[in-house]
Amino acid sequence: MERKEAILKAAIQLFAERGFHATATSEVAKRAGVAEGTVFHHFKTKEGILMYIFDEMMEAYIEGIETRVRNATNGIEAIEELIRFHFRFSEERSEEVSVVIRDFPYRLVELGSPFREVVAARLFRVMNLIMECIEQGQMDGSIRDLFPEETAFILQGMLNGLSRVKLLGPLKLPELSAQLVDFCCHGLARPE
Repeated sequence: MERKEAILKAAIQLFAERGFHATATSEVAKRAGVAEGTVFHHFKTKEGILMYIFDEMMEAYIEGIETRVRNATNGIEAIEELIRFHFRFSEERSEEVSVVIRDFPYRLVELGSPFREVVAARLFRVMNLIMECIEQGQMDGSIRDLFPEETAFILQGMLNGLSRVKLLGPLKLPELSAQLVDFCCHGLARPE
């Protein structure tokens, strides 16, 4: 397992530094201190490395969201916790998040791709978690009447967009999680 971990660490670093497409598997092998054949033994393809990174990262992301929203007292608090967690996660795992949001090749989710189901399952789970928070808030009265699915897409788009700009953009962004929590809570909260 040590070799596999070394390959993953090297791939994450190189993909974050140079980009997925600009990094050869021979470079990953060299940085990991293994033969290139060892890379293919563990992952079969370069896309397989990227999918492993994506899947592991998304599993940790989903588990983190589930833990935080499970302990929320109402829907609006669950949304607050989700947003705060998203920014902490993006900062703590910035290399992996950068690789995925910059370089994830969408051909991996095209019909016939062996990775399509894994990617779709993870993305749908995140959207469902956001929708569940919104629906919980509507039931407990903390979130106003709105369309949960559309609102979940908007919220996910804001989170992904801000992460992309913060990690990959030329501008140095200030810490925005508190502002986004405030913005979303005002927009979602049921008027008193």
